[in-house]
Amino acid sequence: MEKKRILFIDDDMTLGTIVALALNEAGYETHYQTSLTAITSVINELNPHLLLLDVEIGKDDGIDKALRLKALAPDIPILFVSSHIESSEVARALRAGAVAYLKKPFELEELLAYVQRYTSDTFAEIRIGHFTLNPKERLLTSETGEARTLSLFECKLLNLLASNRNKVVTRAEIEEVLWQGEAANEQSLNNFIAHLRKYLQEDKEIDLHTVKGVGYKLVW
Repeated sequence: MEKKRILFIDDDMTLGTIVALALNEAGYETHYQTSLTAITSVINELNPHLLLLDVEIGKDDGIDKALRLKALAPDIPILFVSSHIESSEVARALRAGAVAYLKKPFELEELLAYVQRYTSDTFAEIRIGHFTLNPKERLLTSETGEARTLSLFECKLLNLLASNRNKVVTRAEIEEVLWQGEAANEQSLNNFIAHLRKYLQEDKEIDLHTVKGVGYKLVW
């Protein structure tokens, strides 16, 4: 089985060594460097499954660089780690295309959970009848090429249902994925289901079926 490749860039060599070792021990192939030097060439050669970047790398701004990296490699998730904890920095990183922003100091267990999440095969494209779902970009594309950007919750829900094709997914399972232990909103879930039915109605072979009192089943 191919190892997932992580490109980690952070000018703190002590932290970098610790993180790289932890990632390697967890089964990843980690390329660690302390600068953004030749980053384009490194990405083209390594073709990483995840970019793990500090915000302040020497005199370089990792977030500014991320905007260019997303244009170069739009399908590679970017996860930031930084001692800059201001909400404005987090927002700037997310607007630049980051999937998450982990504030230093952090526990290795937390970092590994993020890495596992964003290198998981569940983030690969999923074919749903005449549609293709790209969970990383939250794009639902029809066979005619028309693309729709889903909300985060719509994408999570459709990904979950499609990954369990022809199987009943309970409301409890859905609520755990969408709200992750927080108080669930039943009306919001009903709205998400209604939205997905509308988006998928172009393909008459797809049925998002309600299993009364239990949950939902996506069939095609």
